[in-house]
Amino acid sequence: MADGRRLGEAAFVVAAVVAVVLSAAFLPTVSLLSSSSLPDGLPGSQIPQMSGGGSGNTAGGQGTGQFPDIGAPGGLAGGSLSQPPAETQLSGGLSGANRVPLFTVESPVNTYWRQTAYSQYTGTGWEQSVERQPLSSGVPNDDLTRDDDRFSYRVTMLQGGRSLPTAWQPESIRFTGDAAEPSVTASTVGGIQSERSLPEGTSYVAESAAPPRDPAVLRQASGRTPRDIREKYTELPLGTDDRIAERTSEIVAGADSQYERAQAVQQWLKTNRGYSLNTSIDPSEPIAEQLLFEVDAAYCQHFATTMAVMLRTQDIPSRYVVGFAPGEPVGDDEYLVTSDRAHAWVEVYIDGVGWVRFDPTPAGELPVSTPEPPYELSLNRSAVVGAPVAVSVTKNNSAVSGLPVYVNDERVGWSGADGTVATTLPYAEEVTIKAGDQPAGTKYDDMAAGANGDREAVRSVTATSAADDGGTSLSAQAAADSRSVSRSVPAGASMLPLSVAGVGSAVLSTLTPEPARIDSSGSTGSGAGGAVPQADGDSTATYPLETNATVEVLGEPTAGETATVVTTVGNVPVTEATVALDGTRVGTTTGEGTYEFSLADVAAGSHRVTVTREPVRATTRFTVAEPGDEDDGDDESRLEPNVSVAPATGIALPGVPATANVSRFGEPVGGVAVHVDGETVGTTNANGTVAFGLPVAPSTTVAATVTGVRGETQLAGLYRNAAGVAVALAIVVGGLVALARRYGITRGTIRAAIGTVVGRLRQLPGRLTAAMIRLAARFEAAASTLADRLRAWPTLLSTSLSELLQRLDPRRPLAALVAWLRRNYSSCADAEPHQRAKVT
Repeated sequence: MADGRRLGEAAFVVAAVVAVVLSAAFLPTVSLLSSSSLPDGLPGSQIPQMSGGGSGNTAGGQGTGQFPDIGAPGGLAGGSLSQPPAETQLSGGLSGANRVPLFTVESPVNTYWRQTAYSQYTGTGWEQSVERQPLSSGVPNDDLTRDDDRFSYRVTMLQGGRSLPTAWQPESIRFTGDAAEPSVTASTVGGIQSERSLPEGTSYVAESAAPPRDPAVLRQASGRTPRDIREKYTELPLGTDDRIAERTSEIVAGADSQYERAQAVQQWLKTNRGYSLNTSIDPSEPIAEQLLFEVDAAYCQHFATTMAVMLRTQDIPSRYVVGFAPGEPVGDDEYLVTSDRAHAWVEVYIDGVGWVRFDPTPAGELPVSTPEPPYELSLNRSAVVGAPVAVSVTKNNSAVSGLPVYVNDERVGWSGADGTVATTLPYAEEVTIKAGDQPAGTKYDDMAAGANGDREAVRSVTATSAADDGGTSLSAQAAADSRSVSRSVPAGASMLPLSVAGVGSAVLSTLTPEPARIDSSGSTGSGAGGAVPQADGDSTATYPLETNATVEVLGEPTAGETATVVTTVGNVPVTEATVALDGTRVGTTTGEGTYEFSLADVAAGSHRVTVTREPVRATTRFTVAEPGDEDDGDDESRLEPNVSVAPATGIALPGVPATANVSRFGEPVGGVAVHVDGETVGTTNANGTVAFGLPVAPSTTVAATVTGVRGETQLAGLYRNAAGVAVALAIVVGGLVALARRYGITRGTIRAAIGTVVGRLRQLPGRLTAAMIRLAARFEAAASTLADRLRAWPTLLSTSLSELLQRLDPRRPLAALVAWLRRNYSSCADAEPHQRAKVT
């Protein structure tokens, strides 16, 4: 009976393991019982949204780690001061340390791009409580801006989001493109935001009015600060160290105006403190006190906070602002802003003028450095004309982000966080991919040539926006002034701190050392297509493009009806190609590489169709049948793509993850939309696959269309499969219960078995420790024996040669051997007479 019980327990344990494995394999089925478990989207269908939140940061008193009124793209950790910009985590898996391209700006000036501001200082961070209103109603103090200081610029978002970076002070925003224009609101601190999240590629034209920046104008500014602004923006937390006011009073002594006092504080911080991400500031303690009296280096959040607090002790309204430092020049009057440009600065209210920007942060090295060229360039697929590809830029197998990528000298974008940029290969014999150099420099180079000169550059922009195409009329004279100013300052010259960081600074971030060049031997082109390295000193790779096209006329063409021609190179459709029938042009292929033409005036017989888009040219002959002569054959079946589905569980069940695979002629087809019961669930990658979730339905159809030809597969019996799995699990559970009852296995028995296993597991560390101790003891004994033998060597070497020869004399062991043989021989001889006597 005992043996039988043990056998039953063993069988029970094995069955339990099987049940656990089956339950884990089909766990997704259980999640279908709750509607909340259904995914909001499918893998790969969401565009990463960038926000100003930092992991673990508290922004704006919201406790979310994000700007309260900002839904992206990039930025600092809101009101938190616990992380430097380069370490601020951005949503969607992106990080400021990755140098993620966020947006481009076409503008006559390269300025700071503002997101929002904070009003209430807590000692260790900033909070805000704002209201929003339509931008058409204006932002605070826009009545203080002069009409002749307006300028226009175009922003193109490279990451989706709701936040709309603008130059201060924004007055209007107009979206370009065919999409419905979203409503835009402005907060009481000037943050501009869309009502809904905008997709990557959204472009808008904004108009801003720059506050005066002429020191003479700002020194003479007069008026009264509105009471609500004075009360809100001079408030300090209880217990603020009195030494801050005393030190600030010493710094601003002799300054007569608000502007001069703010300039004195800014200059003192720039001169007496350094920029460093490795600061010893404790984020849980008051920030301003530490930077003024305890530490010598910090980063932008600390400098901006300290300056705002110092000015508030002098009853000068000031606020903490976050956004982006000026971008990097990537073209004529075009700038790229990346996540590592995230910055914080101060806005000071000047009576009679309004909010004016000051930046107290000293120039510091970029916290995110781009590796020096050369870079390795590769494609994610074979090089075929018209093929959608991802260009990958790497350095020592690591992705390089934020680099401009060119295809045949045309810039197609910037490498993202994963080092790739999506594009379409041109129609050419070969393609040259290039990853351009980015200028080196410092992050917070707040420079100015003459304030008047920059002011004139802004004034020369009349902001007459083009009404037809949503474009921007930007003054050519402003661009010329900007370039002449930047050329007037020699490379490497010492940079003067900007007393008032107005919008018109045309030389911000433009004075950078000449980009490093590379020799021709460093340029490589690994990847599909067989790249040929170039010798022009840049990181380039040249790929010969496949141009051999295939032309098919589908079905059985019949006189008086229509026919469809399909043209592909491999599995890539040939788009916008000229179609000629018997030498006469009849039309152009669609995005699917197809064209349907009429056979109304075409006689029965053999005809020729030619498809041309240089360098692609292909011809085929086909036969037009008389009406009624066509057969039931279907030539489309040869072009029909193969669509297969692989459920993650191995069995098709409702709601489980699955992978669709699309191929044709044995080759994967990328860039094809996959439909599940008529709804698009994603686009295949270069491997021809896309992940999705099976619907909760009795059956489903998964389909894809390649060059106008549809292929599909049906998965039936999803509910039946789920019922079968449920029955199998029920049988397993029922069998386990029956075994338990037969062999007297109870909960107590199971708990005891589990306790035994747990007890042995708990003893395992002690046993391992004891074994290690024994092993160490043996090792120690062996080492001691070896040491004794080594110590005997000097005695052996000190022995005289005669003694040594005597010890090594071979006669001794030989004599011992002879003696042993004699003894054994004698004993054997004595034993023989006795043995013979017994025998007789």
